Amino acid sequence: MDKLLEESLDAGEIATCVKDSEKRVLSQNDYCRKICGERQGEVCEMGCMALYAQDTRQQWKGWGSRVYKNSFLHGSFFDVTLLCSAGNIITFLQPLKDKYEMALAYYRDKGLTRRETEVVSLTIRGVSNPEICDQLSISKATLRTHLNNVYRKFRDLGEVPAFMPANRIVG
Repeated sequence: MDKLLEESLDAGEIATCVKDSEKRVLSQNDYCRKICGERQGEVCEMGCMALYAQDTRQQWKGWGSRVYKNSFLHGSFFDVTLLCSAGNIITFLQPLKDKYEMALAYYRDKGLTRRETEVVSLTIRGVSNPEICDQLSISKATLRTHLNNVYRKFRDLGEVPAFMPANRIVG
Protein backbone atom coordinates (compact mmCIF):
# COMPACT_ATOMS: atom_id res chain seq x y z
CA MET A 1 0.00 0.00 0.00
CA ASP A 2 2.80 2.48 0.88
CA LYS A 3 4.47 1.96 -2.51
CA LEU A 4 1.18 2.38 -4.40
CA LEU A 5 0.34 5.54 -2.46
CA GLU A 6 3.80 7.00 -3.04
CA GLU A 7 3.65 6.20 -6.77
CA SER A 8 0.19 7.78 -7.05
CA LEU A 9 1.29 10.96 -5.28
CA ASP A 10 4.44 11.21 -7.39
CA ALA A 11 2.50 10.67 -10.63
CA GLY A 12 0.13 13.50 -9.70
CA GLU A 13 2.97 15.72 -8.46
CA ILE A 14 1.14 15.96 -5.16
CA ALA A 15 3.30 17.25 -2.34
CA THR A 16 2.78 15.45 0.95
CA CYS A 17 3.96 16.33 4.42
CA VAL A 18 3.26 14.78 7.82
CA LYS A 19 3.61 16.90 10.96
CA ASP A 20 3.03 16.15 14.61
CA SER A 21 0.52 18.11 16.71
CA GLU A 22 3.23 20.70 17.40
CA LYS A 23 3.64 21.26 13.60
CA ARG A 24 7.07 19.61 13.59
CA VAL A 25 7.73 18.00 10.19
CA LEU A 26 8.04 14.24 10.53
CA SER A 27 8.08 13.30 6.84
CA GLN A 28 8.02 14.90 3.38
CA ASN A 29 7.92 13.46 -0.09
CA ASP A 30 10.32 14.70 -2.78
CA TYR A 31 7.79 17.06 -4.34
CA CYS A 32 7.16 18.68 -0.94
CA ARG A 33 10.90 19.19 -0.49
CA LYS A 34 11.02 20.82 -3.93
CA ILE A 35 8.27 23.28 -2.94
CA CYS A 36 9.02 23.93 0.74
CA GLY A 37 12.65 22.93 1.08
CA GLU A 38 14.02 20.36 3.49
CA ARG A 39 11.95 20.83 6.68
CA GLN A 40 12.44 17.48 8.43
CA GLY A 41 12.48 17.98 12.21
CA GLU A 42 11.58 21.69 11.98
CA VAL A 43 8.42 23.35 13.23
CA CYS A 44 6.57 24.68 10.20
CA GLU A 45 4.53 27.87 10.43
CA MET A 46 4.50 28.83 6.75
CA GLY A 47 2.44 27.95 3.66
CA CYS A 48 -0.27 25.45 4.51
CA MET A 49 0.29 25.91 8.25
CA ALA A 50 -0.32 29.65 7.89
CA LEU A 51 -3.64 28.86 6.14
CA TYR A 52 -4.50 26.45 8.94
CA ALA A 53 -3.63 28.96 11.67
CA GLN A 54 -5.76 31.69 10.04
CA ASP A 55 -8.79 29.43 9.55
CA THR A 56 -11.49 30.64 11.95
CA ARG A 57 -14.11 28.24 10.50
CA GLN A 58 -12.66 25.19 12.25
CA GLN A 59 -15.29 23.50 14.36
CA TRP A 60 -12.75 21.34 16.18
CA LYS A 61 -9.23 22.71 16.30
CA GLY A 62 -6.75 19.93 15.62
CA TRP A 63 -9.24 17.43 14.19
CA GLY A 64 -10.96 16.84 10.85
CA SER A 65 -10.22 17.80 7.29
CA ARG A 66 -9.67 21.24 5.78
CA VAL A 67 -9.65 22.13 2.09
CA TYR A 68 -8.27 25.43 0.85
CA LYS A 69 -8.89 25.74 -2.90
CA ASN A 70 -6.87 28.00 -5.21
CA SER A 71 -4.40 28.92 -2.48
CA PHE A 72 -1.35 30.93 -3.45
CA LEU A 73 1.65 29.38 -1.67
CA HIS A 74 5.35 29.42 -2.46
CA GLY A 75 4.81 31.42 -5.67
CA SER A 76 2.17 29.16 -7.22
CA PHE A 77 -1.47 28.09 -6.87
CA PHE A 78 -2.45 24.85 -5.11
CA ASP A 79 -5.49 23.07 -3.79
CA VAL A 80 -4.48 22.35 -0.20
CA THR A 81 -5.99 19.52 1.86
CA LEU A 82 -5.15 18.99 5.53
CA LEU A 83 -6.15 15.87 7.43
CA CYS A 84 -5.89 16.49 11.16
CA SER A 85 -5.98 14.07 14.07
CA ALA A 86 -5.03 14.44 17.70
CA GLY A 87 -1.47 13.36 16.84
CA ASN A 88 -0.75 14.42 13.28
CA ILE A 89 -1.46 16.88 10.48
CA ILE A 90 -1.12 15.47 6.98
CA THR A 91 -0.86 17.97 4.13
CA PHE A 92 -1.52 17.39 0.44
CA LEU A 93 -0.65 20.16 -2.03
CA GLN A 94 -2.07 19.67 -5.51
CA PRO A 95 -0.51 22.05 -8.06
CA LEU A 96 -2.95 23.91 -10.28
CA LYS A 97 -0.53 25.44 -12.81
CA ASP A 98 -1.05 22.73 -15.46
CA LYS A 99 -4.82 22.78 -14.93
CA TYR A 100 -4.93 26.55 -15.40
CA GLU A 101 -2.82 26.35 -18.56
CA MET A 102 -5.04 23.57 -19.93
CA ALA A 103 -8.17 25.59 -19.14
CA LEU A 104 -6.80 28.75 -20.73
CA ALA A 105 -5.81 26.85 -23.87
CA TYR A 106 -9.35 25.47 -24.03
CA TYR A 107 -10.85 28.96 -23.80
CA ARG A 108 -8.39 30.54 -26.26
CA ASP A 109 -9.70 28.21 -28.96
CA LYS A 110 -13.29 29.38 -28.43
CA GLY A 111 -13.06 32.82 -30.03
CA LEU A 112 -13.02 34.89 -26.86
CA THR A 113 -11.79 38.47 -26.92
CA ARG A 114 -8.62 39.42 -25.05
CA ARG A 115 -10.68 40.95 -22.22
CA GLU A 116 -13.03 37.95 -22.01
CA THR A 117 -9.95 35.72 -21.77
CA GLU A 118 -8.59 37.88 -18.91
CA VAL A 119 -11.93 37.60 -17.09
CA VAL A 120 -12.03 33.82 -17.61
CA SER A 121 -8.40 33.50 -16.47
CA LEU A 122 -9.23 35.16 -13.16
CA THR A 123 -12.52 33.29 -12.82
CA ILE A 124 -10.96 29.83 -13.17
CA ARG A 125 -8.42 30.79 -10.50
CA GLY A 126 -11.32 31.36 -8.08
CA VAL A 127 -11.07 35.16 -7.98
CA SER A 128 -14.34 36.71 -6.83
CA ASN A 129 -16.33 39.11 -9.01
CA PRO A 130 -15.49 42.18 -6.87
CA GLU A 131 -11.78 41.24 -6.99
CA ILE A 132 -11.95 40.83 -10.79
CA CYS A 133 -13.54 44.28 -11.08
CA ASP A 134 -10.77 45.76 -8.92
CA GLN A 135 -7.92 43.98 -10.75
CA LEU A 136 -9.20 44.90 -14.22
CA SER A 137 -10.56 48.33 -13.22
CA ILE A 138 -14.01 47.57 -14.60
CA SER A 139 -17.52 47.98 -13.22
CA LYS A 140 -19.74 45.10 -12.09
CA ALA A 141 -21.97 45.76 -15.12
CA THR A 142 -18.99 45.46 -17.47
CA LEU A 143 -17.90 42.23 -15.81
CA ARG A 144 -21.44 40.86 -16.10
CA THR A 145 -21.41 41.76 -19.83
CA HIS A 146 -18.08 39.93 -20.37
CA LEU A 147 -19.31 36.82 -18.52
CA ASN A 148 -22.64 36.85 -20.39
CA ASN A 149 -20.73 37.09 -23.68
CA VAL A 150 -18.60 34.08 -22.68
CA TYR A 151 -21.70 32.03 -21.78
CA ARG A 152 -23.47 33.12 -25.00
CA LYS A 153 -20.50 32.07 -27.14
CA PHE A 154 -20.53 28.64 -25.54
CA ARG A 155 -24.30 28.28 -25.93
CA ASP A 156 -23.90 29.18 -29.62
CA LEU A 157 -21.28 26.41 -29.92
CA GLY A 158 -23.62 23.99 -28.12
CA GLU A 159 -21.12 23.60 -25.28
CA VAL A 160 -20.84 24.26 -21.57
CA PRO A 161 -17.70 26.15 -20.39
CA ALA A 162 -16.03 22.98 -19.10
CA PHE A 163 -13.39 24.60 -16.88
CA MET A 164 -15.59 27.28 -15.32
CA PRO A 165 -16.20 26.58 -11.60
CA ALA A 166 -19.69 25.14 -11.13
CA ASN A 167 -20.78 28.08 -8.98
CA ARG A 168 -20.08 30.39 -11.98
CA ILE A 169 -22.27 28.51 -14.48
CA VAL A 170 -25.62 30.22 -14.88
CA GLY A 171 -28.65 28.53 -16.36
